[in-house]
Amino acid sequence: MTLPRIGQTLHLSLTGSSRKPDADVFKSRVTDLRDDVALIELPINEKTGKTSILIGVGTALDVWYIDKDGSRYQFRSIIVGREKQPFPVLLLKLPAKEEIQRTQRRSFLRVDTGVDIAVKLEDSLRSYHFVARTVDLSGGGLSFLCDPAYRIEKGDRLQIWISLPCKNGQVQHVSAVLEVVRQNPLEDTDKFCVSGKFVSIHEADRAKVVRLCYERQLELRKKGIVE
Repeated sequence: MTLPRIGQTLHLSLTGSSRKPDADVFKSRVTDLRDDVALIELPINEKTGKTSILIGVGTALDVWYIDKDGSRYQFRSIIVGREKQPFPVLLLKLPAKEEIQRTQRRSFLRVDTGVDIAVKLEDSLRSYHFVARTVDLSGGGLSFLCDPAYRIEKGDRLQIWISLPCKNGQVQHVSAVLEVVRQNPLEDTDKFCVSGKFVSIHEADRAKVVRLCYERQLELRKKGIVE
């Protein structure tokens, strides 16, 4: 299993609260690694955006993070110290590698969300390059709305470029090859919904997609749209 690395974003919740839909989730970042501890920034409550006073020395935590391979890893830990460097940090005890659980690899969280994509298909009879909007998205694939003029068929392999909006206002770009698994007409519209799976995607790009999906899921929970 993979231990957190320097620069890794960590998501934290008080032990025992992670199964409660309204439980607070905190976010931090690893600034340094030292023997069996990770030095992390003071956690920020993802709901309020404020630095948490609930997490101090002795606090037991459930920790999870998305690694470069797009997998979600989690472990239980405890805050074992606090230091004042150029800025305050907490010392998070690191687990043995065998104590880390990989909770997601190929079964990815899928969320209903609309982001802009560019689609390209080239074969001996068809040559299309158009923009579209996703219906849903996951680390394993996506669905998008398509005009029937683009004769997309099951089994087609599409080159996809995805624009992922970030919370800081910037946009990250991800590219992948999508294999179409189905395409269905939408009732009361002239559009088709094309669904596919990623058959080629850089794992660093997949991690960006997975991260966005978890952020969107958290936003929906805050709004009470999903449990």
